[in-house]
Amino acid sequence: MKNSNVWGVRTMKALSLYAFVVFSVCGLTAPAYAQEVVSGNDIVVGARALGMGGAQIAAVEDVTAVIHNPAALTRLKNYEILLGLDMLKKKNETALSAEYVSGTGSAQESTGGLGSFGFAYPVPTERGSLVFALSYNRVKEFSGVFGMDGFDEYAFETDDDLWGGNFSDETFDDGNMGVYSLAGAVMVSPKVSFGLSLDIWKGTYKTDQRYLRNDYDGQVSWLDVTGGEDDITAWSLKPSILYEDRNFSLGAYIRLPVTYHIKQDNYEEYYSRNDGYYFRLHENIDPNSAYWDDDYYYSTSYKVESPMEIGIGCAWGTAGKRQLAVDMTYENWKEAEFKQEYDPHYFRDKYKATMNWRIGFEQAIPVLDVIGRIGYLHQPINFKGPRLDMAGEPEITIEDERDFITFGLGKNFDENLRFDVGYARGFSKTKEGFRKDKENSNQLYASMTYRMPMIMK
Repeated sequence: MKNSNVWGVRTMKALSLYAFVVFSVCGLTAPAYAQEVVSGNDIVVGARALGMGGAQIAAVEDVTAVIHNPAALTRLKNYEILLGLDMLKKKNETALSAEYVSGTGSAQESTGGLGSFGFAYPVPTERGSLVFALSYNRVKEFSGVFGMDGFDEYAFETDDDLWGGNFSDETFDDGNMGVYSLAGAVMVSPKVSFGLSLDIWKGTYKTDQRYLRNDYDGQVSWLDVTGGEDDITAWSLKPSILYEDRNFSLGAYIRLPVTYHIKQDNYEEYYSRNDGYYFRLHENIDPNSAYWDDDYYYSTSYKVESPMEIGIGCAWGTAGKRQLAVDMTYENWKEAEFKQEYDPHYFRDKYKATMNWRIGFEQAIPVLDVIGRIGYLHQPINFKGPRLDMAGEPEITIEDERDFITFGLGKNFDENLRFDVGYARGFSKTKEGFRKDKENSNQLYASMTYRMPMIMK
């Protein structure tokens, strides 16, 4: 015992950990792991793409083809430089209602930065097309915040007492994943092009969770701080094809399985006191004080092999004038696996196969001298839980799948310079045991494309 007013370290640590598990079972705390964030959180790359609901497999006509369909790079007849900025804002609302515990929370988080940067180089040819490209694209966003306040009258029971009280739970997530790509495409006939991209994935995921419980009747206060940082790297190949015939295009790609290398640095800190005073949620506690119970810092690393992703898309019309595009992508995370000796059934039990579909339309508006765009994106949640491997843990019930309504505008200042902006509004609802979550998101993407004509000798 460090202080006569503080419980023994082992006793408090055991009770604190036990309470943490109990609340996790109730669905109050929901820590994400690296395999969860890399399996979802995809964002649409490119301002034109966002305005058209992400439907670009057959419709893309700029250097973002490196992501959407490398074979479409053969459409680029001039040197091209693209710069894109992306901003994402999320708002979460949570409600927990059970017999002995209830709580509500609302929180929002914004993030932004470089979304895309790319350069395309068409090789001078007498016929056909041969194009190479280098680019960086931010493809996943991990930032978010979760918060809840409530009261639990029956958290847990010891041999001679009952412990409950007010609680506050807060989790901050941060980080993203970008892809550095080298791609090439060649036109093998007047109607058919093949493409291939080599993608280097690099991302960081950080999480910090604070869990505070104050039992005012018993004059006991607990504060648990847990979190960590994941460094994620991988590489992948994406072969693709594009068929064009007058005003009709058909595109397809296969992203081969990706092996994510994940290195984790984790921390756990537990504090307790029963001296008549109470911790604050964001209190910084001196490790030499009487209230510091214990802490753990540990590192680990593992590998996750994701399944292949298959995409196919069609487009009708002419880009920049009038065009309708439809895409579908399929990915089955039930087939993913750990490369070490972890639970071999983890992904099969906790994930499901998903089919994403996207539809987009653009129309030139001569009176305004702009291009208007509209789209719809259906992006199902593939993680179904349960989060913890304990008896009675609830799966995640999808009440409203993740859907996005999108809008966009494009403006050609001249034959070399173009500006595009896209906006998406997303929404979803899930239920997990006694807990309900509602998420709304807003994504804004703006890009500038400069095309320099090739000079043929």
